[in-house]
Amino acid sequence: MKRTAFAKAAVSSLILATTMVGCAGSAFRPSAAAPQHRQDRDSLAAATEKALASRDGAKAVKAAEAAVSADPRNAAYRQLLGRAYVASGRFASAETALTDAMTLGNHDARTIVSLALVKAALGKNEAARELLSANADVVPAGDYGLAMAMAGDAEEGVRILSEAIHDPSATAQTRQNLAYAYALAGRWKDARMMAGFDLEPLAANQRISQWAQSAAPVYTAQRIALFMGVSIDGADAGQPVALALAPRQDAVDVAASDAAAPSPEIAVASADTTDAPAVDETLPDVAAATPVPAPAFAAPKPVVRSAALAPAPKPRAAAATRPIRQAGPVSNWVVQLGAYDNAAIAKEKWFALARRNTAIAARPALTSQIKVNGATFSRLAVSGFGDRAEAVALCRSIRAQRGQCFVRENAPDATAQRWALTAKRQQLASR
Repeated sequence: MKRTAFAKAAVSSLILATTMVGCAGSAFRPSAAAPQHRQDRDSLAAATEKALASRDGAKAVKAAEAAVSADPRNAAYRQLLGRAYVASGRFASAETALTDAMTLGNHDARTIVSLALVKAALGKNEAARELLSANADVVPAGDYGLAMAMAGDAEEGVRILSEAIHDPSATAQTRQNLAYAYALAGRWKDARMMAGFDLEPLAANQRISQWAQSAAPVYTAQRIALFMGVSIDGADAGQPVALALAPRQDAVDVAASDAAAPSPEIAVASADTTDAPAVDETLPDVAAATPVPAPAFAAPKPVVRSAALAPAPKPRAAAATRPIRQAGPVSNWVVQLGAYDNAAIAKEKWFALARRNTAIAARPALTSQIKVNGATFSRLAVSGFGDRAEAVALCRSIRAQRGQCFVRENAPDATAQRWALTAKRQQLASR
């Protein structure tokens, strides 16, 4: 595909996405006034802002790297460095810098959306969506929906933006964001109709034609780069090692004390999943692995008995998991466990996961359909949470066992399933 066609599409996308750029996505546009401070590091930050305003990415990176070097644990400088890397098309470096900014406490919508789009441009769509879902209460709905669509979940973007356009604060930009989400979802008729609300018929047709040239998933990185107004630097070797975020000294002390603790294989492990190590939700790119059983009490040593005195074991029924009864109102938050080719596979996966994790078995199961690149998938999730924090807690415990999940809002077409693990009696062999 020719770059000129991409450029035309990018201009349209940038126009319709001014809600994102102006509100949450202003990481790609510097503030009007540079900070005026006496400290050298703040002067460097001001120089970075000035370079960004002049679209001089290389100069911005040089100044921002110096500012971070002078004050490594300053979240604002780390976020500024991420912006400078984005301006230079260095997405791998930008991902590191923006992640470091969030680790240091910067959780504003600008940083979240910037990092999500960078991850999507690097081919980490699932990680981008998980990041957005984990911060859905921070990112404005219009920005969240468009970012979700650009990160590969166009149907979710359509769902969010379809609700956002009915808000009294909705503007023509919100409607055009929805039109673009429709286009990314392959719903061209809906995209044309929505674009026509604010554009003349000829202009709407031209915009749809431009979007069609860059809507294919293979163009995701180029589409996002042009949306940001930059060119991808394929030679980006990553952020300099000297700028790596070092752990705090108190964290180092804790790690040292943990190293002196007894081995988990020797110590008695707690069965309470709330003691499982928390997973940093700003780093949701979890490697796929076979789920590990939840920690349990150390097994007692076997007692050796005489065969003549040993009583025959009585058949015992396996304990069926009791469903959790939510005391208060149930929220709209769910924990998605996966997306599969069809509902039958989703059901099979639920039983496999539920047998390994009683917390999953105790929650109501939901399935919903989603279309991605023309293919339909069956999403599997569990619900019944009082609020988002409760859903996040379960997802953390699943990830702590090397499982995969992320928190999102429930789909309107979700179907509740009446699946349950039944108690099976053990059969004794005939003698």
